[in-house]
Amino acid sequence: MKKLLVGFIMDGKSGGIDKYLLNFLTKVSNEEVRIDFLTNEIDVELQTELKKFHSNLYAIANLKHPVSQYRQVCRIMKEGQYDAVYLNISTAIDCIAAIAAKHSGVERRMIHSHSSGNDCESALKRNLFNGIHKFCRLFLYRYGTEFYGCSVKAGEWLFPKKIVSSSKFCVIHNAVDREKYKYSVQKREEIRGSMGITDQFVIGHVGNFCYQKNHYFLLDVFEEVHKKDSNTVLLLAGDGVRFEKVRQIVAEKNLEDVVKLLGRRSDTDYLYQGMDAFLLPSNFEGLPIAGIEAQSAGLPCFMSDEITKESKITEACYFIPLKSGAKYWAEEILDNRMERQSAEFLDNAEQYDLANQDQELKSLIR
Repeated sequence: MKKLLVGFIMDGKSGGIDKYLLNFLTKVSNEEVRIDFLTNEIDVELQTELKKFHSNLYAIANLKHPVSQYRQVCRIMKEGQYDAVYLNISTAIDCIAAIAAKHSGVERRMIHSHSSGNDCESALKRNLFNGIHKFCRLFLYRYGTEFYGCSVKAGEWLFPKKIVSSSKFCVIHNAVDREKYKYSVQKREEIRGSMGITDQFVIGHVGNFCYQKNHYFLLDVFEEVHKKDSNTVLLLAGDGVRFEKVRQIVAEKNLEDVVKLLGRRSDTDYLYQGMDAFLLPSNFEGLPIAGIEAQSAGLPCFMSDEITKESKITEACYFIPLKSGAKYWAEEILDNRMERQSAEFLDNAEQYDLANQDQELKSLIR
């Protein structure tokens, strides 16, 4: 039996990496491979779910305690006798496990980049972390044997260009279950009815409330949209460090009746059905799974030009500079309104269909 140690998962619900790793586990799990996971804190619900796949969940120290993390990972690898490690990370600062893997004699060491920036609330802290990231990026690749990214842009964030342009690097697409998100008139009527929405134009967003997702600017955009068309509603699904501040801004803008803060939802496939447009004005992304989901649901999507064009899988996906300002964004959204319908995919969309990704994921456990 092959044994693979995978890092890093949170609670199975917290973001794109968690979604990707659970999709990965579902696709590749079989009797011939054992897949265990690293986390910073045990989530009991996730642990129970992983047991269905005979997977262990190991808690290790966070990066505030790098020496402890190094020792713990070395111990887990020594006791588990793993054939390979597969480290899914967002910044080169998260290099400790890769170093531990090489020092522990693990021959196959895969590193997968899922981002293109550091997500910190403080600009000062963000600049500091960017500096540390750039330093760690100089040597991180020396501790890997194979390199992956959810996009080329994500790869270039974490690895030197000589790695990204070589045969050692490969893009593994953030694929989704296309059937799950397929447009449904019945589901649309159900979800809109449950929220008291009738003929309003519904703009939506799904994502953690954090610097990366740029909710403050998103609210400015919706305010401009609502000035031009009062028959509009904004749905915000997710939670995070900015949630209460967003609630406060909504109140200050007198938008409480038309902005619905939905919290973290497990039914985002239904939420997309109730929307008429999807906004993603992110400050950075590796490649947004939510953007792929929304396009798969047939929604016109408006993304910041900080997001890689690799994420465009339908014609109705628009990239707008953040510096253009909220009024310009509002005009683009209203000028590109369309009747809801099933998605018409571009040729590259096949890469983002989970049904077509078996071989891509199974190559990781060869």
